[in-house]
Amino acid sequence: MKKAFIILGLFIGGIAACTSTKTGETTLEVAPETATVRYQCPMKCQGDTAYTTAGKCPVCKMDLKEVKAE
Repeated sequence: MKKAFIILGLFIGGIAACTSTKTGETTLEVAPETATVRYQCPMKCQGDTAYTTAGKCPVCKMDLKEVKAE
C-alpha cells in the first residue's frame, strides 16, 4: 500500500511539473495579417510566425526584429 502511494505521488508530481508554466513570463501576441508592423525572430525558429509587440523569441530568446508588411 505504501508503495502505491509513492508511485501515485510521483505520477501526480510528474504531471504537475509537465503542465506548469513559468511565472513572470510575458506572452507575445501573434500578429494578424493586416498589421503594418510585425516582429519576427531573425533565426525564424517558428517559421513565418509574427508578433504584434516587440520582445524575445519564445524558442531561442533572441530579440524579435521589426519586419514591414509587404
